[in-house]
Amino acid sequence: MANTPLVNAAKVEDIKQAISEGRFQVNSSAVADGLIQTVKDLISSHKT
Repeated sequence: MANTPLVNAAKVEDIKQAISEGRFQVNSSAVADGLIQTVKDLISSHKT
């Protein structure tokens, strides 16, 4: 694992290309769900 890059450069380039061509679509529902879960986790971790 030490030799495994943290970022998949090919995937990043594919996404950049899709954005520049207008093909990249954001799943707003998944983003919202992730944001809500992050807030819930933060609230839970601060309760003592």
